[in-house]
Amino acid sequence: FEGIAQGGYIAGLVANEVGAPAVEVKLRRPVRTEIPLTLERVNHDRVELRDGETLMAEGLVTELAITVPEPVSFTDAEAVSRRYPGLDHHLFPGCFGCGTARPDGLRMFAGPVPGRRLVAAPWVPNSTEADEAGIVPGELVWAALDCPQLWSLIIHAPTRASESIVTGTLAVKLERPVIAGIPHVVMAWPSVVNGRSVLADAALLAPDGEVCATGRQTALVADWGL
Repeated sequence: FEGIAQGGYIAGLVANEVGAPAVEVKLRRPVRTEIPLTLERVNHDRVELRDGETLMAEGLVTELAITVPEPVSFTDAEAVSRRYPGLDHHLFPGCFGCGTARPDGLRMFAGPVPGRRLVAAPWVPNSTEADEAGIVPGELVWAALDCPQLWSLIIHAPTRASESIVTGTLAVKLERPVIAGIPHVVMAWPSVVNGRSVLADAALLAPDGEVCATGRQTALVADWGL
């Protein structure tokens, strides 16, 4: 929606404050942009994001173990991204992660991989977003994993056409630094469908196929009447 921050990016900011390799962030309410928020450390392994007295999100230290399927090459990811469904129809074209109307966004255009129940997107992180060592900040890694997970559910675990899927909870484990200017691949695939909540897993791969980060998302099916 207009004026609503991307869930993955917000979750990544909260996770940075938690400061653990693996963090789970529960998004309690949509976070509007350009409003003052506070991050409060409740204890050594929990952080809360608040708008005044209203709890917007909370981050907790967690454990995350995900089996990553066979990697998709960067060349193949580029090819399938041309079949990204959002190029033809996108409910939220202004999304920072996958919006087609955001030239300043991440443009994570995840397309279906033929013969496999997953999606993939190429990603070359912008060097202007990295630190002096060329390392991409954690919140952008979280943001990059978010939208492909949603699209994997839309493509491979579809619900009614009138429904959209939104991020509820994100858990990410940062395995190794993500270096700007280098081609990476994000893969995402459905995990579990349970009533009105669905799970999807994801992995961010370096050019050598090594895993930089893994993620698990619990998404909620929300009927907007669209």
